[in-house]
Amino acid sequence: MKKVLLISYNFPPIAGAGIQRILKFVKYLPHHNITPIVFCPKRAYWRVMDDHNLELPYLKKTRIYRCGIKRLDRYYRLRYGRGLQSHPYFYLLALRYIWHMDYFSSWYFECRDQALAVAIEEKVDCILTSSPPHSVHFFGKYLKARLNVPWLMDLRDAMYDNPDRNLSKLSSRFAAFMEGFYEKRFYHTADAIISVSKPILDSIYDRHFVPGFDSKMNLITNGFDDEDFDTTERQKKENSKLVITYTGTFLGKRTPVHFLEALSKLCFRKEINSTDILVQFIGHFDENVCSAIQHYSTTFPIKIIDHQPYEKALAYQLSSDILLLVNSTDKAEGGDQIFTGKFFEYLGALKPIFALTPDGPLKQTIVDGNFGIVAPARDIEAIAKQFKCLYDLWKTNKHISYNPDMKLRNSFTRKETTKKLSELIQFITETKQTKSVQQE
Repeated sequence: MKKVLLISYNFPPIAGAGIQRILKFVKYLPHHNITPIVFCPKRAYWRVMDDHNLELPYLKKTRIYRCGIKRLDRYYRLRYGRGLQSHPYFYLLALRYIWHMDYFSSWYFECRDQALAVAIEEKVDCILTSSPPHSVHFFGKYLKARLNVPWLMDLRDAMYDNPDRNLSKLSSRFAAFMEGFYEKRFYHTADAIISVSKPILDSIYDRHFVPGFDSKMNLITNGFDDEDFDTTERQKKENSKLVITYTGTFLGKRTPVHFLEALSKLCFRKEINSTDILVQFIGHFDENVCSAIQHYSTTFPIKIIDHQPYEKALAYQLSSDILLLVNSTDKAEGGDQIFTGKFFEYLGALKPIFALTPDGPLKQTIVDGNFGIVAPARDIEAIAKQFKCLYDLWKTNKHISYNPDMKLRNSFTRKETTKKLSELIQFITETKQTKSVQQE
């Protein structure tokens, strides 16, 4: 069996949507005669933590090496222990790692020798690094140079042209500059570049093209795992209210305000009955987001529910009538690059999606697959009009019929997406072996 060393900062007990991609690669790669070996932090924290995922059966069969990050102990205590958004130490830390993209590059400098030792001990056939944080790709570049093994670079988000970046801030502009500086070196060194979104790949191609560069580009979207959804919970159940559920976080430019304002206007104009609806926000939200949501709680019922274990969050989705998806970034700002993993999770729940997103692959997939209704993310009147259509359907029938394109839906299962990765790994490693034989 081939062996691939998967290097990712986001790995249990860190929780959130960012871990699902790597987790499912670990789960399904062995089905294709590829053994995943994981290298991740030993002591790291994120916005949300969840020990439940450590008990996943397939993880107990996986060799997982953990190292670091002692260099960030104080940062973790201040940021997540005390909940501080700003502190003088953060600026000192930023100055220390200013030339290496982000704080988390400290993990690379602390643990690169251990990663090298693991790769040698396990005799891995290739390396896969998955970001963000984007500094994780330093591991790939280093190990490829030391071991001459193929390196696959996986991007869940864009680097230089990250649409969630606030370029009005000097620090954000400098971060973009540094990521642009390093991404060129990463892209030309990596044997394969993988991304979840075609616009991200198109942007990379336009900015860094050299002859043959396109052969490195690989689209492997996120997906959903049918095994995560308990089929016994899919029984049709009519709610007494129209239940709209959002699970996840609001990061970057994403905000629920435009959706909530649209509902508020509908209630004010008496186009919908406020007592008919229930809006649920489930996840980890900062104080500003919670305050913005609660502002509308006197107009119609709203629940804010703290982060839930993954299986419980899915249960909330399954018991809902509509699943809310928010991408508040305009196309001009790069919003068409965002193909959020949350969308695929919603596909697994088999519930109508109400998506606020600009033109791009996400909107087109929802339309092509009849997966729900799309409205411009910041156009409050358009949002209100589209929501009123769903509300009227529910009001008439006490449920909303859902007839998605199941063939298209099933193309996004984690089994299918991991199959694509396995084929790429086989191709990259076999090509490397062939070249080595020819050189001998």
